[in-house]
Amino acid sequence: MSEALGEGRASKARARRWPGIGMRLVIAAAALWFGMSLPVYFRSISPLVLEEAARGTPGLAELARTHLESGRPGLAEPFLALLPEAGKLQERRAALYEDQPLYRWSGGPAPFYEQFLAAAPFLREDETAVLPTLLPRQHREELSRFLAQSANRNVQRILASRELTGWQRFYPVQSSSGQPLEATILATALLEQGDGLPEPVRSSFLANLERALDGDTAAFAEVESFYLSLLTLGRRANWLAMKSTLGNLGGREELLFAARALQVEPSRWPVLFAALQTAPEAADLAAYLREHRERGWAGLRTALGMGGGAVATLVRNGDPLYQPPALWRALPESWTRQQERFKAFAEQFPNAAMGVRALAFGLCGVCLAGILRLCIAGAPPPRFGTRRFLLSLDSAIAGVLVMLLLWVLIEPGLLDFRPNEQGSLQLNLAAVVPESAAPAATESETTMIDQVTILVLLLFLVLQLLVFVFGLLKIAEVRKRPVRPRVKMHLLDNEENLFDLGLYVGLGGTVASLILVVLNVVDASLMAAYASTLFGIIFVAILKVGFLRPFRRKLILEEDRTETAR
Repeated sequence: MSEALGEGRASKARARRWPGIGMRLVIAAAALWFGMSLPVYFRSISPLVLEEAARGTPGLAELARTHLESGRPGLAEPFLALLPEAGKLQERRAALYEDQPLYRWSGGPAPFYEQFLAAAPFLREDETAVLPTLLPRQHREELSRFLAQSANRNVQRILASRELTGWQRFYPVQSSSGQPLEATILATALLEQGDGLPEPVRSSFLANLERALDGDTAAFAEVESFYLSLLTLGRRANWLAMKSTLGNLGGREELLFAARALQVEPSRWPVLFAALQTAPEAADLAAYLREHRERGWAGLRTALGMGGGAVATLVRNGDPLYQPPALWRALPESWTRQQERFKAFAEQFPNAAMGVRALAFGLCGVCLAGILRLCIAGAPPPRFGTRRFLLSLDSAIAGVLVMLLLWVLIEPGLLDFRPNEQGSLQLNLAAVVPESAAPAATESETTMIDQVTILVLLLFLVLQLLVFVFGLLKIAEVRKRPVRPRVKMHLLDNEENLFDLGLYVGLGGTVASLILVVLNVVDASLMAAYASTLFGIIFVAILKVGFLRPFRRKLILEEDRTETAR
């Protein structure tokens, strides 16, 4: 009879769990759906956010049309090269070239350069860039005669640099292969004559040129670097496009970066020109491309196809374009399409959207932890107390853990780090303790904590906190049981393996990390792997010495008092 009554109560208790499980399941699904619908990420930017930022800003076709209507087809050509279809714009450009044939080489109104072009006998329609146009001997002689009449002293100083020798990356002008250097010097002199050099670059170059003509070796190297950069631009740009690019670059470092980028991949020219026309600052654009390299160039090209606002937002944000993992692409389109609704919110308030997404994922984790607890242990205690507090702490830790796991699943780029990448934290022991410095320390001897290591450490820490709180819950459960102290001690002995769970989790994390590192699945340091076991030792020691041992001592004393009273 009593057994049947006990089974009936157990059945009723299990039945009362289902509404709570169902409610938590609905909340978890809704929180997961809402979190997935927000297009924000830690280390990348969503194309949907760029689309929203590009709303109302001119696109490639509009920018090209503006230059064509202003009679500057040379500035429109890079934009047209990026457009998949530009039939009417191409016709407008052809009409301009037919009306003004010299615009093929000048790119638009350029009085000084067109005066030279009118007398140039060997113009080629398949070579309209500045440097190829200046390479023929007759062209260089014609331009040299024109510039020799200039009253500008800076122009004469630039022309005097043709007499310098000792070039490291050029053949001297007097040699049989000195045509590229002379053409570059003449192009620089013509830019100075027509006020085509931006002031920061101009003042630095002229100062170095003055010292180089006086025999300063360091200044001579700076002059050669400038000429090499101008040669790289002049090989791909017409006159007006080269002047516009120099004006948008504005500084020496940006000019050198643009030249190196074009030397590595000449096909980047249209993207570079269009980005300089739309990006807010050339220095920020150069820093962005320097950090993200090929991924940055790909994202920049995508942003250019959306509009000027997308380029400005991409560069200002500083993150590469989001590349969805295979898991995201496998989701139903109805899930991924929901992000369209929230792209305006994510674009206007990115930090708030990031926080809301983290809270949504955390709420999903809290509800899942509640479902698991109801299935295993039944309903939580009705009154707030130590056990209730530990249950709340356990749910919070589970929420953080689920949030981290979900975010890594949708943004696997969080684990894509390199040891010397920007943003890593390097600890140079020699700077802290000079006596520990070796005579020839190498970079591999520097202790390094990169960001993926920090992420793995956080993951192990959250896992150990979860296990630690679970152990505290068991101690609190035994403490609340209405049984004799001896029975409580036996219950604690029965849970001994549970109290050692932190060690097992720590060892398992170390072994798993070492396997992943060996297989090159995760590029983390060995410190992260060994820290897993260290966390396990620390938390198990705190649990046993700080909580379990005092509780057992109390039970032993209570049992002794009970025996004495008998």
